[in-house]
Amino acid sequence: MKKAYFIYLHIGYWLILWLKEFLFGFQTYNLNDLSFATIVSTLSVKLIVLFFPVCIFYANFLVLVPKLVRTKKIILYIVALFILFSLLAPIHKYVYATLLPQKFGWYSYVYVDKLNFWLSFQTLLFENYVYIFFSIAISYVGEYFETQKKQQELEKEQAITELAYLKSQINPHFLFNTLNDIYSLTYQKAEMAPEAVLKLSELLRYMLKESNDRFASVEREINYLKNVVELFEIGQKGSAYIDLEINGDYKNKKIAPLILINFIENAFKHGIVSDPKNPVRIKLYINESDFDFEVFNKKNKDYKDKTGGIGLTNVQRRLALIYPDRHKLEIIDENDTFTVHLNIENI
Repeated sequence: MKKAYFIYLHIGYWLILWLKEFLFGFQTYNLNDLSFATIVSTLSVKLIVLFFPVCIFYANFLVLVPKLVRTKKIILYIVALFILFSLLAPIHKYVYATLLPQKFGWYSYVYVDKLNFWLSFQTLLFENYVYIFFSIAISYVGEYFETQKKQQELEKEQAITELAYLKSQINPHFLFNTLNDIYSLTYQKAEMAPEAVLKLSELLRYMLKESNDRFASVEREINYLKNVVELFEIGQKGSAYIDLEINGDYKNKKIAPLILINFIENAFKHGIVSDPKNPVRIKLYINESDFDFEVFNKKNKDYKDKTGGIGLTNVQRRLALIYPDRHKLEIIDENDTFTVHLNIENI
């Protein structure tokens, strides 16, 4: 609960209580005899009377409960309450036996002339015990919500930290290969070299800058994927067969950045890309309510490297953090083929 809201809530409660007591006090008056002086006098009396519940509530709420009740010092708490009421008893006797009768002509008790320390002590306890229990309850409820808020903030911070870590684990394998390919093109003074450098620049800009946000434009994510595919094709010198199909209206839609690229890199790295009869198939369908993504590749059984890549476990963790209960990942691992199907609900 925000501090300002908390303060307004308390002020509002005491203001309502003050007005309630003020209106209740008018029941003893004849409305025809009311005057401005009577209204001011009644408001003043009710404000003075409110001093005792306010004092008891906040002394308990702000000091005694946090320092004694929560630390299970119950005996000390009872002693502290006794001291609090002992300090307020003389003030109570003065207010009700002297101040209100003499200054405002207000008599609240029929036994006002018999008020003494112990009678004031008992009266304070009888009239305000509810504020003792009320302040304890409010204190514990507030502590519960504060704990929940801190827990949520901690979980959020942990999720952000974990997402940042997962992003940092993106495999540089593709980038290193691309740099080697561009070096080769530059060395050969190939016409595709400038275009490859430009695409790599755009790719890096997206990875290092625009992907820092929790969500990115689907249009930019698609451009990123296209650059990856085209750079890979340039590196393979025309021997890569990749079918990239994108359908749907992706304007003004958002998606978690770099959430799809891992599946594509996995297909390039572990799949056969040189078979025209079995090309790597990448399909992305953008619907009104969801994204449908699929990657298919024929397995390269001669590939022995088991390292690199952030792995499917990493991707699944990112999906769980960003799209909890709003995605479905299906992995079909067969003898000769590998298919990934991902559905994400549109945000």
